[in-house]
Amino acid sequence: MSEKKKRDSNELLNIIMIVLGLLFLFKGIMDFLAWGGIIVPSWLSDFESNPDLAAALTFFGSQGLISIVLGFWCLVAGIGMFKEEEYAMGIGLVVLSIMAVQGVTAVIGWITNPASFDLTYWPYYIVIVAFIVGVLGFFWLLFTYRRYD
Repeated sequence: MSEKKKRDSNELLNIIMIVLGLLFLFKGIMDFLAWGGIIVPSWLSDFESNPDLAAALTFFGSQGLISIVLGFWCLVAGIGMFKEEEYAMGIGLVVLSIMAVQGVTAVIGWITNPASFDLTYWPYYIVIVAFIVGVLGFFWLLFTYRRYD
């Protein structure tokens, strides 16, 4: 009689990826709605006068679309990694690397120009958390890849 050994998933990384996926989806939907003028929350109300936000919301809210796609695949990877699926690890590596690269440019911009970081603009905090999770989670998945064989 052989017992099946149940593999232990890294629940913390999975939960963080699911939460980040939901946050990216929310951010993307809000950016897209603000671009369309349907719902313009107070934190996006000055996107026409702020050149940085206007650039981010041009071309069909491209930043919003990227956030929606990133959020969707982050959710798929987080849920799939609970089941120790190989595809989830691959998606997770791609999503985490995109979050890290996207965050690097933002963090470098904020370090070189600290005045550009607006403490009241909450999506900046999503980018910072996604950057940290992206870097640490990417290396964690690389070091624990055998669990997905």
